[in-house]
This record gives sequence, structure tokens and C-alpha cells, in this order.
Amino acid sequence: MGALNAIRPDHELCKELPTLAASSIADKRAKLEETRMVSIRKYALGLAFLLAITAGSTAQAQTGEGAIYGVTNLDVAPGATNQAIALLKQYRDAALKQAGNAGIILLQEAGWPNRFVIYETWNDQSAYDTNEKAVHTAEFRDRLKPIAGAPYDRRDYHVIAVGPARAAEGGDTIYMQLHLDVFPPGLAPTLAAVKEVAEAARKGEGNLRYDVVQSVKTPLSHMTLFAAWQSRKAFDSYEMSDYARQFRDKVGPLLGSPFDDRLYVLID
Repeated sequence: MGALNAIRPDHELCKELPTLAASSIADKRAKLEETRMVSIRKYALGLAFLLAITAGSTAQAQTGEGAIYGVTNLDVAPGATNQAIALLKQYRDAALKQAGNAGIILLQEAGWPNRFVIYETWNDQSAYDTNEKAVHTAEFRDRLKPIAGAPYDRRDYHVIAVGPARAAEGGDTIYMQLHLDVFPPGLAPTLAAVKEVAEAARKGEGNLRYDVVQSVKTPLSHMTLFAAWQSRKAFDSYEMSDYARQFRDKVGPLLGSPFDDRLYVLID
């Protein structure tokens, strides 16, 4: 304390103290600002990276380019309809729990109640193949054999043109399945025609979805059109539309089997 008391107010050290204090405060502020800017830059880079990953995931989910569609057509004896529906529901409930499943639709043919379709969506070929080897799949097929009215027909397809599906309102929804088998030279013009009709149909009144999928395995000339409308009236309007007529006119001469579009109702 004696040494401090010995320093006079006009001493050089006292004169320098305000300057030193101001310089120290300025230095601290500069360091704090630098630290803040570094943190902001790190946050911005991290956020940009996260957004890039999210954008990529969203785009992949929307396009679904790697998705596999399983389409099963099966007939049972007329007196075994209820038994078949019960087996179909058991299979659906088990398959929905499988990793990579993106949805299963069970359908019953309108006017022919012992004919059915299973329309499945899988995230990729691996998920589809795993389900094919699952215990519930083997049990389902084994239990169908005694009541089958025709050979079990199951095919896997990849995406050609699949758009977003809209939710149905009410219980009048009608589904269409059209299987196309074209001669190999007609494959390219058929693919162009199905993409064109799918795009036009999705804009039509009452349309809920319009999928075009192509066989994964050879022959690649096999494809399925799977669509849904809010009502039978909406489907009839599609059938008589100019774009549907033009589609039939284009693919008709290219087909290796009859043009056969079938209608179905949903099994809840």
C-alpha cells in the first residue's frame, strides 16, 4: 500500500492506466467478436451440410427410382372366396411389418369375386427379395394351393412412371389393372405412350393414382398399369377421353396379347 500511495496523480503510470484499460477492453471485445464469428461460420456450414443431406433424402423418397412393385394375380375356387380373403389379409398384415415395405393393396375383381390382386411397394430389390423368402410368404402360398383356381402369378416390376397417390373419399373407389405385353420392336413407342397417358390421366377428374411399372426380369416387354379413380363414373370418363383413346390406338398394333383392363374394388 505504501508503494501505491507513493505514486503521485501526475505520475506517468497514472497517465497510462486509462489507455491500457481501454486497450485491454478493446482486445477482449475483438477476441469475443472473432469467437462469435467462428461459431456462426461453423453453425452455417453444419446447417448447410444438414440441409444438403435432407434435400437428397427427400428427392430420393419422391422419385422412388429404386422401388420395386410386386404384382400378384390369383384365382380361387368360387366357394373359397371368404377363405382366400382371410389368407390375403393375414399375408398383408405380416408383410407390412417387413423392413422396407411401403404399402400393400388388396383388390377383388369387380363382377368376378374369386379373382384377386396384391399390389405391393418395396423400397428396393433387397427388401422385396427378403419378403419373398419370409416364412409368412411361404405359408400364404402353401395355404392357397388347395383352393387355387389357376396358377399363382407373381411378378416384380420397377418404376417407369409413378406419381403421388391421393387419398380416396368414400367407398366408391374403383381400381384398374392393365397388363401389357408388347412385341420387342414395339417396346420404345409403348413406353413413350404409357408415360404420356399416365401424365394426362393424373390430371383427369377423380383420378387418385396412375402407376406404370415394367418387368425387372426378361422379357422387359411386360408392363403393368395400375390406377385408381374416385368412382366408376370417373373411370368411365377416363376410358372415353381423347388421351385414353389415343393411347389404345397407339399400343394396339404393338401388343402380343389382348388389351385387357380389369376393374377391382378394395379389400379393407
